[in-house]
Amino acid sequence: QANFCLLYWKINQDSLVNHLRAALKLVGKSGKVIHIAHSQGAVITWLAARRLTREEMRRIEVICFGGAATLTTSEFPFARCINYYAINDPILNVVPSAVKALKSGFSFGDGMQQEIVFLTSRTGDPVTDHGLLNPTYLEAIFWEGRRYQSIYLSPFGRVADSAFVAPLVSTGIFVSKFCKFSYETTKHLVVVVVAFFEWMRELLRNTLSFLLNKDNERYEPIKLSHPS
Repeated sequence: QANFCLLYWKINQDSLVNHLRAALKLVGKSGKVIHIAHSQGAVITWLAARRLTREEMRRIEVICFGGAATLTTSEFPFARCINYYAINDPILNVVPSAVKALKSGFSFGDGMQQEIVFLTSRTGDPVTDHGLLNPTYLEAIFWEGRRYQSIYLSPFGRVADSAFVAPLVSTGIFVSKFCKFSYETTKHLVVVVVAFFEWMRELLRNTLSFLLNKDNERYEPIKLSHPS
């Protein structure tokens, strides 16, 4: 059983290292990768981090929910680390660093940024609270989504989310797979529509510019030079 777990983590660790490096290559040297981990995914992330270079970690933000391990910038030089825990999540029984932070009331990383955050249960059920898509962690996911919008999203994307998608999130009905699908579909549809109207505006502007320039060429008076 122990050997199987080690093999499982090794395989997933290799996959995660390759995935993160591919993502870093995709976003380019000026981009950042937002990595989300849940439960034992935090352990796999902790193992993978030991194989990443400092330069690679500086371009990755790590967000953990109910992690079986905590990741902090004092241990790994990630661009940002934050660990969310429901206060009655059973996983706390196997994460001493999180329990220590809970008893002290806070845990700060480099730069005095809070890196371990405890959430009040929204369900009262410890088993339910450990799930990533439970109401307790969904609230934190929403917070992180708003942060991502304000820092990284384009103006068109922010307009689309604010006008059409955010209201769906605030109702909490997107917990189901269908609503999650609707969320993504609506978002992409609105972005496409906004881009289409932007393209039409640019086409109209270029057409008017062409016609006006053509008229100017047609009616431009001929300048005659008079002999001195």
